[in-house]
Amino acid sequence: MRLRWIKGRNSMHTVIFGAGAVGGYFGGKLASAGYPVTFFVRERRFEQLNKRDLRVMSYHGDFTITPTLAVNSDEIEHPDLIILALKNYHLENALPQLEALVNKGAKILPLLNGVQHMEILVNQFGVENVLGGVCYIESTLNQEGDIIQTSPMHDIVFGSLKDQQSSFLNKIEEMFKQANINIVQTDNIIVEMWNKFIFLATLSGITSATRQPIGIALNDFATKSLLVDLIQEIYQTAICLQIPLAEDTVEKITKKAEGLPPAMTSSMHRDLEKGLPIEVESLQGYILKQATKNGIQVPVIRAIYSLLHPYTNGVPLKS
Repeated sequence: MRLRWIKGRNSMHTVIFGAGAVGGYFGGKLASAGYPVTFFVRERRFEQLNKRDLRVMSYHGDFTITPTLAVNSDEIEHPDLIILALKNYHLENALPQLEALVNKGAKILPLLNGVQHMEILVNQFGVENVLGGVCYIESTLNQEGDIIQTSPMHDIVFGSLKDQQSSFLNKIEEMFKQANINIVQTDNIIVEMWNKFIFLATLSGITSATRQPIGIALNDFATKSLLVDLIQEIYQTAICLQIPLAEDTVEKITKKAEGLPPAMTSSMHRDLEKGLPIEVESLQGYILKQATKNGIQVPVIRAIYSLLHPYTNGVPLKS
């Protein structure tokens, strides 16, 4: 049987745009708490979830739901919130379906990696229809398409891009808290997104370039020095773009990296090992373009981007 949706308390209808390791986890948590959730998926994922249900093996407890699925925006009525959890390289093709949902009244909370997508979404749908958001979660899909979530982190930070929508934001916060997801509402979401971006571009770049978990880099003096230089280059680029980051940003992100479990890796590294496309263009590539445009020298970013670029569209799986 499908879950019965909650009536009365907060019946916000959430559309999960992409039921992968991130969207599937957060959407599954909302649905398991009884909130109305529709998973907007491609045909292959539709068949997979229709056959197996949505199964989550989590640090916080395993669960299975029978998801409400859609493969076309015409099938979705009265959407209120879109949790956008695609890979960046799928965003352009998703814009027409997103537009149809926004025209029906939905607002977008993107949980994509990086920051480049914000300009695309705001230009396409207007600042009033787009929120800012980041998530912190270590999750992946196994061969059967089940979600494996492996650490205490399952956090979302979000906020408005303008001083509006406070009651709407409060409803979102309440909904996620009721689903036992760590969520924080902030007035400085752009700064939060850039702090996450610097951390992620560093973690993904180092783990993917070395083909190893972060502990390998942290325990080698030469690679650790490269990691710190990488953080510094991205920070300097952000300052040039007039992002109001704190002066001790490099130090804080370095300490955050030093505190990671040695076995921790990145989604880019996992995708690289699987032979899948990687988000190098929207992460390291974005910084390289902005730095070049503003005359900033970023030799570490350039080197990592160059090493990873051949795998942008994936490579065949090893036999």
